[in-house]
Amino acid sequence: MNYRSSLIYAWSTYISIILITFSIDYYIRVSGEDFYYSGLNEYFFIAAIVLATSTSGYFILYSMKYINKKVYKFIHLVTNIVLGFIFFAIFSYLYVVGFGIDSV
Repeated sequence: MNYRSSLIYAWSTYISIILITFSIDYYIRVSGEDFYYSGLNEYFFIAAIVLATSTSGYFILYSMKYINKKVYKFIHLVTNIVLGFIFFAIFSYLYVVGFGIDSV
């Protein structure tokens, strides 16, 4: 595994776990009696987020062994953390407000 493939693994695992979690939540909401109050438990959401960040974090940390300078390693780590947070925040906002689960 090299630098690029470990980053691809990290981002694909992170995005797929988040998308699968939201898809399961949407399916439960649609098939349930009440769209607004049904859905996944908050503990399952937290567990899915922890699973997504830990597995993708492992691959990101693994990709850092191909970077020589410590400053670049730090920039690489911070950049991926910020991008992951922005992705999750935007996608969560669009999911919740887009389907009318809650309002802002």
